[in-house]
Amino acid sequence: MPLLKSSTSKMTVHGPWNQLPNDIGSSIFERLDLEDRLRFDLVCKQWRSNIKRTPQLLWLMLPYDRNSQYLSFFDMCEGKIRKFNLPGSAQGGWFSGCSKGWLFLVTGMDVDDLRIFLFDPISRSQIPLPPLSTISSFKHSFTARHPGWNPAACIINGVEISSSDASQCIVVVKFSINNRILALCRPQDERWTIVEGLLGDEYYYGNFSFFDGDLYACILSSDEENNNQDPCFQTHSITLGSQRVNLKLISSTPPPTNLIFAADADESILYYKDSFRWPYLVESNGQLLVVTQIYDRIMDLDDSDSDSDNGNDNGDRTSLFMYFQAATFQVKKIQTIDDTLHTTVLTDVGNQSLFVGAGDCLAVKNCDKLDKNCIYFLHDMDYSLHKQDYPLISREAGVYYLEDGSIQRCLPSITTQNHCLYMYWFSPNIKSRVLG
Repeated sequence: MPLLKSSTSKMTVHGPWNQLPNDIGSSIFERLDLEDRLRFDLVCKQWRSNIKRTPQLLWLMLPYDRNSQYLSFFDMCEGKIRKFNLPGSAQGGWFSGCSKGWLFLVTGMDVDDLRIFLFDPISRSQIPLPPLSTISSFKHSFTARHPGWNPAACIINGVEISSSDASQCIVVVKFSINNRILALCRPQDERWTIVEGLLGDEYYYGNFSFFDGDLYACILSSDEENNNQDPCFQTHSITLGSQRVNLKLISSTPPPTNLIFAADADESILYYKDSFRWPYLVESNGQLLVVTQIYDRIMDLDDSDSDSDNGNDNGDRTSLFMYFQAATFQVKKIQTIDDTLHTTVLTDVGNQSLFVGAGDCLAVKNCDKLDKNCIYFLHDMDYSLHKQDYPLISREAGVYYLEDGSIQRCLPSITTQNHCLYMYWFSPNIKSRVLG
């Protein structure tokens, strides 16, 4: 009789490790922190495909001190601060915007040594762009800047790229001094391509964005007589080396009514309703939205120089204090049919959170930490650009709820001693990254 009984053991056979079901892979990925997500992405193509099914990352880039050796971001979904060390070549530079996971980095302080890069804070990659000196009127714009200011911010006030793949992308820039021209380039180009002459004297460029392979740009009018004009739409073809880019100009935001809503007895303090409007382009569920931020304005006027005989309601009084405050938002879906622009007002964006302002403008959904059917807004305005002795930088930041029109100003304002150190919405692209 044998000492041991024979028994048949049962074994569970698992599939190959690199063929995890998509739902399991996505569930694992959502629970990982940033560093482990980067490692997850590098394992294999099958695992990398799970990134497309997970919520989009959205960070708030905090003001950067030029003496700092790192960048700081606030993770909106995780509620934590993330810090990334800067390579020596990027330290001391200026950041003048971001798009699709890339920061717009400018180094140098003099007109002859100013250099411009796309910079990825995660991989710390730097991709050089053509010199700014190849842009027409660049030297005039540079020399007209205010002492001590970010030189790039005095020249550039908007940047967008067509793709997160920086080796294949198209970069678009608009300017502070001349806001009726655009500049385009590819990273391998030797010079910028200037787009000018498309707008009348009373028009200027607002926000712009790539959508379905085309470049859309909002244009605004400074002429109040155009207040009741119908939405219009134009298409222009731009040659960029061997490529052609369709530029689609949208005029759907009329100038503000700028009505005096209230004033004190001697009209030294005025409160204007609908004093300023700014449209943002946001891609949402395969559609393009125009999200317009509408501001009220408070002005404190100096009566010492008043002159009632010059035909001006405010005489020659100068502004002692001025502040723009976000009052409401409008959301429109736009469609182009037979070169005609059609707009549809939306009062509900479902389970999405729209982010507008400086940096990436985008729609985020399925993030439990964010409020839904609302607009997170962020707008910096340095008043010393208009009057040197203004002591403050306005940071209009908060959440607008579409359901009832209420606003919560829940994002703190950060005091900075340096001009043009703005905050940006930043959406990191973690695909195909290598840990630094």
